[in-house]
Parts: sequence; C-alpha cells; structure tokens
Amino acid sequence: MQSSPHPEPPELWHSLSEGARALLEVNQLLLSRPLLQRMPRGDGHPVMTLPGFGGADGCMAPLRGWLNRWGYDARPWNLGRNFPKYRMTSLDAAMEFREKMVMRAARELEKIFAETGDKVSLIGWSMGGLYAHELGQKHPEWVRQVITLGTPHGDPRGTAAWDIMRRLYNSEVPEEVQDISGWMGTNMENVAVPVTVIFSPTDGIVSQEVATLRHANVNHLAVNSSHMGFALNPRVYRLIGRQLARPV
Repeated sequence: MQSSPHPEPPELWHSLSEGARALLEVNQLLLSRPLLQRMPRGDGHPVMTLPGFGGADGCMAPLRGWLNRWGYDARPWNLGRNFPKYRMTSLDAAMEFREKMVMRAARELEKIFAETGDKVSLIGWSMGGLYAHELGQKHPEWVRQVITLGTPHGDPRGTAAWDIMRRLYNSEVPEEVQDISGWMGTNMENVAVPVTVIFSPTDGIVSQEVATLRHANVNHLAVNSSHMGFALNPRVYRLIGRQLARPV
C-alpha cells in the first residue's frame, strides 16, 4: 500500500463528537474542584494565555480564573479575536496573518514583563500555541516557559481544519503546490525555553502525529481531551498546574 504524502487528519468519530465531549468536560470541571485543590500553589509569576484560531480572551477565561485563584498572575492577550479581517486564499496569506499576530503578542508580552519584572509563562491553545512557541524562541529574555494545548506543530494537512479552511476562504491554490515549509520552519529550531506539549490522542481537530514537536528536550504529555475542551478539562488543568510549579 502506498503511504500517504502527508499526515492523516483525526478520526471522523473524534471530530463529530467534539461538541458533546467538550460539554462533558465542562461538567467534569465543575465536579473536580476537590481534586484540583490538591495542586501545588503558584508562586505568583505572570502567565499569559493565547487563544486558538477564531477564539478570543473569553475562551480561556475559566483557565485564567483558576490560575489566579491558585496563586498565579494570569493575563489575557488583549488582542481581540484570533481571526483575520481579510480573505486568506493560500498558506502564504495565513503565514502573514500568523506573523502579524506574533508581533502583536510580543508587544503585550513585553508590557507584562516590564510591569512585573518577571519572565512570563505562555499557555497557547491550538494556533495560539504556535504563537507561544515562536515567542519563546524569539524572546527568551521575557519567557519563562511555554505550554501548548492541542497545537498543530506539524503539517497542517494533518488537521480536520485544513479542508474546512480551504472551503471557507474559497482557496483556488491546489493542495499539491502549497508550500508548508515556511509554516513548519519556525517550529524546527532549537528550543530556547522549556516547552511542554499537551496533546490528546482523541483530539478531533489536530491529529496526534502533528501535535508533537521533534525536539529531544520538549516535554510531551498526553491527556484524553476533545480539542474544544482543552481549556476546560480538569485533567488538563492538573497537568498545567504541575508544569507551572516546576522550577525552571
């Protein structure tokens, strides 16, 4: 059998059950407060959250609320919705949008560092994790560590969103001529700050194959979560709490 030229997207069942599983994870979060009480307390250092594509600060508000109650200084990225105001018809256009958002996020990151005098931990969900990882590589002087949640670090064709986005923006660029090297190139550099990749084998949007980073010194943690539920899943909260509490 001839191998596929690129990673396969997630299983269809995982994609179709995203909404139902996310609702279940919300309920689990409400019932898991006693378990979360056992997490190590924070040391007060700042944490910045970066939402996924199409999301805004409200998407990660529950996570920030928990982090603030648990002894951290959790901040939104204050950049509005992570969505372009123009039509993207190719991967090059998507890359331009990504670079613009990374530059804007860098300004917010610098503000937090200047205000607090402490390096900032970055938590990026999905595409926000790409921003977080890139910020860690470019500005290690401001970044304490990076935690990504269900982030497509690899070939974007290994996501359920690839075909959806092509149809949404009526892209006429043939898939076989799309150059993904630039999109993936920023993630293949040496790791300048500690990076924790939290991924789910049952993620309905990002396949496990593309949710990992090819660096020996990156910490990979698997968790059973939907893609939509990463910022609402109590199991994810426990992993985040443990990573933030580790000395770096």
